[in-house]
Amino acid sequence: MTERSATFTFVMRAIWPVLSLCLILAAIWLIAQSQSLVFQREVTQMMINVVLVVGLYVFAGNSGVLSFGHMCFMAIGAYVTALLTIPEIQKGVLLPDLPGFLADVHLETFPAAIVVGLVCAAFAALIALPIVRVQPLAAALAMFAVLVIVHEVAQEWDAVTRGSRTMIGVPTNTSMNTALLWAVAAIVVAYLYQRSASGLRLRAAREDDFAARAVGINVTRERAIAFVLSGFIIGIGGFLYAQFQGAFTPNDFFIAITFLTIAMLVIGGTKSLAGAVVGAVSVSLLSNFFDSVESGELGPFTVPERPGLSATLLAGFLIGGLILRRNGLMGGREFEWRRPAVLDRWRNRRAVADVDTPRNSG
Repeated sequence: MTERSATFTFVMRAIWPVLSLCLILAAIWLIAQSQSLVFQREVTQMMINVVLVVGLYVFAGNSGVLSFGHMCFMAIGAYVTALLTIPEIQKGVLLPDLPGFLADVHLETFPAAIVVGLVCAAFAALIALPIVRVQPLAAALAMFAVLVIVHEVAQEWDAVTRGSRTMIGVPTNTSMNTALLWAVAAIVVAYLYQRSASGLRLRAAREDDFAARAVGINVTRERAIAFVLSGFIIGIGGFLYAQFQGAFTPNDFFIAITFLTIAMLVIGGTKSLAGAVVGAVSVSLLSNFFDSVESGELGPFTVPERPGLSATLLAGFLIGGLILRRNGLMGGREFEWRRPAVLDRWRNRRAVADVDTPRNSG
């Protein structure tokens, strides 16, 4: 193998795990370009799901601590998005009792997204230390308690969230292209984190907590770093969702989305970034299909509606997946770069030809 070939192989092995995932999303985006607007909206929702599941993976996948409450960051992100992007005049009508500093603020799309992510990261930092210090099961239940608290606050804080009424008037700026770019950004950030020194220390603690502590790893600090980064990414997911739907209620960020994102991560595999992305894509496609079955629409065929069938089928798929592939579809592995066999055969033929060709002696 020449030096140039060895360098190429080294680079591809380093970037292929993240590049392959981006290519999968790009292929889906490309297919959707020629499809109906309904399918394009489904693909946009899929890209948002990828952001949410990758955000959950950053903490749960790298630490081994499954959280039942991370969608609280999505809720905070969505409501902060509404407060930052709804025009001032409209906010005055929808939220007449809104505090002055919130009533007067208005940001464009990208600055608003960054501010939303930072707000969610700040909230994650506020609750991180008490959460990450406890045992994994207790941490999972504690996060569910945080989700319940955020949900109740959103339902009762009429002056800021409109309470249980629908928050409306959010600009709908999340297109399929925008969602794809943010999904790719989330994947890249998650990959860089898991390859960083902090990410590697946390993954070591995931495999053996006592051994990691014995060699001097501050597991609490590493979990807190992942927790804050996870909150930032999921906050961006809430921003995308708010500007995709344009209207939402507190119930949009409660049990249903919590179960769905956890199902995506578990079905794909909790221990790899590829598992998070593959799980989000596959479950999104299945969920859309199950919704069609529930509504009685199967392409050209029409069947009786079956309310609740979608959730039942998705739960059954989760159970079946855990039985057949208990480590998820990816089994904790990333996509690895393998040089195409045709290149090896071509190189071998060239080498044989060079050996068989007589050299000029003159």
